[in-house]
Amino acid sequence: MKTKILTFVLIGLLGVSYFISCNTGSNILPLGQGRAGELLIIISDHLWKGACGDSIRHYLTEPVQGLPAPEPTFTLSQKGELTPFMQKFRNIVIVNVDPGYEKTKLGYKTNVYAQDQLIFNLDAPSADSAIGCMYRNKNLIAAHFLTRDRDATIGDYKKIISKPIAEKLLEKFQVDIVIPRDYSLDVEKENFVWIAREEGEKNWGVLMWKEPYARKSQLEPDSLIAKMNAMTRKYVPGPTDGSYMADEPTVLPVVKRFEKNGVYAVQMNGLWQTENSYMGGPYVNQTIVDTKRGQLVTGLGFVFYPNRDKRQMVRQLEAILYTMMPAEEQPVVAKKE
Repeated sequence: MKTKILTFVLIGLLGVSYFISCNTGSNILPLGQGRAGELLIIISDHLWKGACGDSIRHYLTEPVQGLPAPEPTFTLSQKGELTPFMQKFRNIVIVNVDPGYEKTKLGYKTNVYAQDQLIFNLDAPSADSAIGCMYRNKNLIAAHFLTRDRDATIGDYKKIISKPIAEKLLEKFQVDIVIPRDYSLDVEKENFVWIAREEGEKNWGVLMWKEPYARKSQLEPDSLIAKMNAMTRKYVPGPTDGSYMADEPTVLPVVKRFEKNGVYAVQMNGLWQTENSYMGGPYVNQTIVDTKRGQLVTGLGFVFYPNRDKRQMVRQLEAILYTMMPAEEQPVVAKKE
């Protein structure tokens, strides 16, 4: 942020018959159409207006956790058939119900008609069997589309990476991370940086810090939140005297533990507030374990966009933080003469 304070302008087993993945040469295919988070559902109008459509809408539009107001996991649109114009859509679910099918089948294909495309096919002998299949595999289907969108976002960001910021973070925290050029390094302290992006009323921020890794309890949510609050209280003041950014204690964050390319990570999606002030919004806090250097590196992405949808803004930050990895080698910093 240019003002350097918070003063903004206000996937398991399928359990079905087959699971297919293929690639038909995405390098010669047209670019996929549609925005991240959007799904095109190909299903007959009759089924869409009935219980089958109700189940699809219910399972694929469940509210995203960690946001201040309800927003659906995906934004859906429906067509009765996949026309040549619609074939270029990036995220597609095709549902066919026909008594001629002997059993229910669910599978997916990638890059069939366009680049970065994912198409799920659900073939079922009855509407009830299609509903049951969707229920059993809703999380897997959602995870595949979310991963596909995240990877596409990362691919786009790699094309517009800010090399000066990347080099600074490599030197300071010994991490490789993809930060797009539309972010700027606004605050730099001994063990802290604040990288910001402003687009009209939309505001993104990425805070980073590191600490020695001495015990596993440092990776528990309470410890991560305490460290977050200590850093933001010190370096992220609010618009009034005595105000500062902090975790919203009345809402428990959603915690996810995973490995990415062998690196252990803990991610928390929660809400931030400004102590002694009025501001707030969602955040995503990801901490990685750099075992080689015996340190934890944390990236905290947050957004401020009052009374507007923030789902995709948070997912963009998640994509950035997902690229955060310990550097292969310790960077060599030139000594001052």
